[in-house]
Amino acid sequence: MPSHYKLQETHSFLKNKKIQSITVLLFFTLLCALPLLSITLTEDISTMIPQGKDGRIADDFALLQKAPLSGKVMISISSNTAKPQQLEKIADSISARMSPPYLTAQDYSGTRPQAVINFLLRQAPNLTTENDLARLKYITSQHVIKQTLLQNKQQLISPAGFGLRKIIASDPLDLRSIYLEKLAPLKHLPRFKVQGKHLFNNDRTALLIFAKSEIPMTDSRLGAELLSHFTEIKKSALAENNAAASDINISLLSGHLYTTANASIIKRDIFTLSALSISALLILFFYSFRRAGALTVFLAPGVAILAGLSTAAIFFQNLSAIVIGFGAVLMGISIDFAVHTYFALADNPEDKNKALKKVSSPILFGAATSCAAFAALYVSGIPGIKQLALFSVAGIIAACGYALLFIPRFCSSFPEKTLGANTIFHIPKHKTAVIGISIFILTAGTYYALNNSFDTELKNLGYISDEIRNTEKLFHEKWGNLSRQALLFAKGETQESALQNNERLWADLSINLPETKTVNLAPVLPSTKTQLKNRKLWAEFWKREQLNRIISTVNSEGRKIGFAPDVFTASLKKIHSDEPVLTVESMNSSALGFLTELLIPKSGQGKNKLIMTLLPDTDKVSDYFNEQKEQELNARLVSQSRFKATLETEMKADITKFICLSGLLVTLLIGILFRNLRRAALAIFPAVFGVVCTFGVLGFLGIPLNIFHIAALPLVIGLGADYGIFMVFQEIKKPSPSTVKAVKISGLTTLAGFGVLVFAKHPSLHSLGATVAAGVSAALICAVFILPHLLRMKLQTEKDHA
Repeated sequence: MPSHYKLQETHSFLKNKKIQSITVLLFFTLLCALPLLSITLTEDISTMIPQGKDGRIADDFALLQKAPLSGKVMISISSNTAKPQQLEKIADSISARMSPPYLTAQDYSGTRPQAVINFLLRQAPNLTTENDLARLKYITSQHVIKQTLLQNKQQLISPAGFGLRKIIASDPLDLRSIYLEKLAPLKHLPRFKVQGKHLFNNDRTALLIFAKSEIPMTDSRLGAELLSHFTEIKKSALAENNAAASDINISLLSGHLYTTANASIIKRDIFTLSALSISALLILFFYSFRRAGALTVFLAPGVAILAGLSTAAIFFQNLSAIVIGFGAVLMGISIDFAVHTYFALADNPEDKNKALKKVSSPILFGAATSCAAFAALYVSGIPGIKQLALFSVAGIIAACGYALLFIPRFCSSFPEKTLGANTIFHIPKHKTAVIGISIFILTAGTYYALNNSFDTELKNLGYISDEIRNTEKLFHEKWGNLSRQALLFAKGETQESALQNNERLWADLSINLPETKTVNLAPVLPSTKTQLKNRKLWAEFWKREQLNRIISTVNSEGRKIGFAPDVFTASLKKIHSDEPVLTVESMNSSALGFLTELLIPKSGQGKNKLIMTLLPDTDKVSDYFNEQKEQELNARLVSQSRFKATLETEMKADITKFICLSGLLVTLLIGILFRNLRRAALAIFPAVFGVVCTFGVLGFLGIPLNIFHIAALPLVIGLGADYGIFMVFQEIKKPSPSTVKAVKISGLTTLAGFGVLVFAKHPSLHSLGATVAAGVSAALICAVFILPHLLRMKLQTEKDHA
């Protein structure tokens, strides 16, 4: 049975039964609301990241989030005029005023030179390798002991001698020189210089405070309270130290700053754009509808969003809030069907069944092509886009059903019909000029579209204010680029296996990339297996007879140059003290605890343990750690440059698959509808024109493509195909003056409701708005002004032949 007959039966059932119609609609609403009771929303941007082959891209993104300073709150206090002592006082004032849950200062006072040396000397049995033994033999020879003691004497009587007394007393043989070399890779860390309990940059014009916060980085409300708390303590600290804000710059950098800025600008955008959109829709309503019943047309997006949200909630346990937000915007297509139904009824209000029979086929096929356009998104490797595909298809089906079943029942009065017949045969002149301009636009659009680039910088999807940019610039100037390092992760099922793999990785780097500036834990935190081997070497070297000989030599040579008898005996006897094997936990509570915090990310229950190595983000490093090398070392290299290159490749593949599949499905459906090559080509032409113009405009303006441009494309394809179907249908059935008006109104309502997003300040909303504005405008212009000329060409040819 043809679809319009089934619709007529359903409509007849609901006819003159307004209460029943409302009841059915309310029941549908209730049914859709039930799955929402158990919905779990996530704001994690990872849902908009492609999975990649074997989930590699998603895994790399997760690893990038484990970067050393990720999740930290950093406060920089800098001045080109103030002395370091004043910066220290201000830092102490700020730290003292911090209070949980907002901020808690991290204390690095334990990382003093004396404390570090003491730690290394205690751990010497665990850290001494075979290479170190040769140094030990040399250092403990009689003539070197004599030279070392002489140097100690000279240092003690120098101006710096007072500060060296404890160091020399605990290590008269200068064993520390062996073990301090193990910290040599730390010089490649960002520009930190420990002075007491403070971290300075190299020229001591800036001081850095690390703080922890109990406030989640994604909580915009509490994040705003944290920033307000910081502003207050900053003012108080400056006032307490009689310092002016113009002389001392105090800046905070953390995820809260970005979250709060994005939440604030989105709220401002929503308020501004809602006012603009509502005003535009009201103008359209009073200009084109002017009947109370027509307000039900504007309920279509609400029905679509509810149905889409409910369906997605059934099939996905966790729904992305980003997807819901953008899916709701993309559902602007849903009003299209209601508008066409309304104006078809306006043409024949006395016989609604006849009006429905006329409009049902193009609406159903229009909905089918729109569903095909959105369904093609399901081939994407991006989890959020898959959710968006299902959300949109369900919403379109619901909107189509609402338009054909309920609009006829709720709309009883219509604007007066516009007299004047066939719009398609009464169009402006200048056919040659219009077609020529169209060809030029398509050619230029294709050229610029092929030169489009992809923006794979995830940070650009969020809003960054001028204030945040200035803060980022200051941190970069004072502390270097804190985030542009490659991260090399040694993996293991246990902590011990991860440490062993980290040693293999360090050995490989030392041999094959010796000039690379590398920060690795292996020299100061070897695996237990290696430590046990080192302890055996240490014990064999420091036998009782050997130790007694060295103590005797030190005392003998020391007396000759003026040291008190047995002054070093106690410290030398500690060499035989039984220090336990060094573990991650014991190192974490030591003077070098900041290293474990920096380079050993926390792993969840049952997940691989990770040890991080920092390297420069260069092509040489990236090329060396290919897939084969990573498998060999059981390691994984991630970096911003490698991640962006991989992401761009995946996005190109995604958009190619989507456009090809979407184009194939839409073309197939339109071909089935018209069963005529010429009509099918003309019907799909507005969609093609809209897509080419979208990419062409973005390419011409130099705007790189991002994930939200791609997500909005189905709206352009779906609406463009709808416009084409309705215009071409005029050639098959009796032309209607309301058809062109309905196409115009549906396009304008989409632009008024959602195209206004082009004025948004938030980059993601702007991207969506730019795509909708460019694509839908182009498709609408094509359908209304270009397509009629193309349709007339056959009619004119037939007249000429006649």
